[in-house]
Amino acid sequence: MVFSCFAKFYQIGLILVLIIGSWEAQAASRATWNWSQSPAKRDWQTFMKMSEVEHNAAWKSLKTSGYTFEKLSWEWRTGWIQVCTRRSSKLCGHILQHGLFDRALVVRAEAASSMGERFANTGHAPALRLLATAYAVQQNKKGKDPLYVQFRILHAIQQIGGTESRTLGHKLAHTSPATARYWTRLAMR
Repeated sequence: MVFSCFAKFYQIGLILVLIIGSWEAQAASRATWNWSQSPAKRDWQTFMKMSEVEHNAAWKSLKTSGYTFEKLSWEWRTGWIQVCTRRSSKLCGHILQHGLFDRALVVRAEAASSMGERFANTGHAPALRLLATAYAVQQNKKGKDPLYVQFRILHAIQQIGGTESRTLGHKLAHTSPATARYWTRLAMR
């Protein structure tokens, strides 16, 4: 009986050492992440599981290290946008705004989708204005043909909803036949 109690305490102690050790390893690894290069799978998983407090601390650390949103790799920028889809902090508002006008098409598209999800069914006028401005950016077209980010922007406008979104979406979509057809399909939903 004494031996079985000792074995249980040993198991509990071992589990605590493993938990504390893994937490310390994660905390140490965050400080050594190279934000300008593609994240390792484990770093990405850790980042996506972090709490809002941890993300705010990571962002503050980035700022003190001289990083700006634009200096992060496109994968990290996309990760920040994905995290900010579910959060309403002022920091996330700035990150989504930067994302809409990013140099990487994939980041702009992710930001548009995130804005649509974040402000779904709210009729949020400032978000609609930002999306309309982003829609008109020349990098979102190839000549006169729309790139997929414009379709994402139209979808986000439709998700946000309200009278202003219907009018705005119709106006923006009718700049090309492809986006006009897409807007018509969205309006039928």
